[in-house]
Amino acid sequence: METCSLRKYGFRRRERLRLRRDITLVFKFGKAIQSEDFVILYRKNGLDYSRIAISVKRKFGKANRRNKLRRWVRECYRLNKEFIPKGYDFMIIARKALSEKFENISYTSICDALLKNFERLIDAESNTCSY
Repeated sequence: METCSLRKYGFRRRERLRLRRDITLVFKFGKAIQSEDFVILYRKNGLDYSRIAISVKRKFGKANRRNKLRRWVRECYRLNKEFIPKGYDFMIIARKALSEKFENISYTSICDALLKNFERLIDAESNTCSY
């Protein structure tokens, strides 16, 4: 494969939401999309790419379970960037219901749940901007 086509599947440092002030802005002024497994807080960032942060509470389980979920969410984001709206900051928060069924769930079902939330986000944003 060419390096140009591989570049779109990368997860660059600029795509990570790392600064406290940016995360605080998402919490204060962002909107939310909720499902049984995830809450996605989002806010426009004025950039031509999106940034994400992932939050998993300690109550979710031991560190290896929390890290596994973070890796799966990052991988889902990395492979499905074309389906995720650009120009937003996202804060993805795992819910307690997901921790209870995490041992019996697969990567594909996690990814499907996330992508459904992003589809709902696209629908919500298109409805608010159409007036």
